[in-house]
Amino acid sequence: MKRNVAFIHTSPAAIPPLADYFRANAPELEITNLLDDGILRFFSRGMEREAESRLSDMLCAARDAYHSELAMVTCSAVSRNLVLRLSDSMGIPIVKIDDALAVKAVAAGKRLGILVTFPPTQAVTSKLILDTAAESGCNVDLTFRVIPEAYEAILGGRPELHDQLLLAAIEEFGRQKLDAIVLAQVSMARLLTKLPPLPMPVLSSLTASLTTIREGLAKLSVPVIHPK
Repeated sequence: MKRNVAFIHTSPAAIPPLADYFRANAPELEITNLLDDGILRFFSRGMEREAESRLSDMLCAARDAYHSELAMVTCSAVSRNLVLRLSDSMGIPIVKIDDALAVKAVAAGKRLGILVTFPPTQAVTSKLILDTAAESGCNVDLTFRVIPEAYEAILGGRPELHDQLLLAAIEEFGRQKLDAIVLAQVSMARLLTKLPPLPMPVLSSLTASLTTIREGLAKLSVPVIHPK
């Protein structure tokens, strides 16, 4: 029997890489994609309460209409604290897509270069990685490149320009003394097959997210059966 999982999206750009990866690597999962790209406008304007309300509505639909046992928030601009608040109120596990990415980044070394295309993601990603490092007893140095033009390009139907801008930034990072390069948003996972030779790893939340979901489902003693 397949396990029901919901992906909670705030950007259409997140859906294709996740859909392709999970279709190929997780046939045991029944995935439901829920999208509200208006939430990003709330984050851009600092309206977290409104963003939380819409995320809550989507999670209720995942739980009640689609009988999801677990939900994964794929938006890196959603903070860990917000995910915890939502999880406390929903009654099903809710995971953040880049929690495992932060663990991998901290394990990779002290000097991390981080690429961001949606500016509000920078502060959330910085706090996530710094908190993860502190929990591990480590110190990290973070160097950010924020490229909003790439995000505008992919939403505007110009994926080639998106990739060109980010690959140029990755090559620039590759010439620096870094231990790893972190792609802060899953929408950038499309670059993984296009990377030039680099002296350090490039980390994405794409593959780590499947581990996170499987671990979350394993903690449930039996699949959640919702009443019809």
